[in-house]
Amino acid sequence: MKKSTDRITKKRYNVRRNKIQNKPFMFTMIIVAVVLISVIAMYSQVASLDRQILAQQTKIDELTKVKNSLAGEVKGIRSSAQVADEAMYRLGMVYPKENQIVYVDSSEEKKVGDINYNVFLSPIVSVLRSFTKD
Repeated sequence: MKKSTDRITKKRYNVRRNKIQNKPFMFTMIIVAVVLISVIAMYSQVASLDRQILAQQTKIDELTKVKNSLAGEVKGIRSSAQVADEAMYRLGMVYPKENQIVYVDSSEEKKVGDINYNVFLSPIVSVLRSFTKD
């Protein structure tokens, strides 16, 4: 009987021994799997950032082209003759005639008293003065 119990304990010992030997292998496999997953995640982040950089670069190129074209337009508009031509032909503006020009002498101003400082009466008085020659 002793032999049969020895065999049983040997088998149990062998089974336990196999489980113990598999632990380092399993631990190594888990570490390898975690490293692979982290490498794949980092690679996807790098690829995403690379796509964003390329998109930003294309936007920068487009904006540079727009800036250069606008700078060219500004250089063309700076001459006063071209501004006058644009105003005359495109916007329909003309120089005023001599009888259309009105000069206002702002050096003389008569103080009339409290009415100039009254907020409510000042606009009314200024309208009434426009009808008189005072």
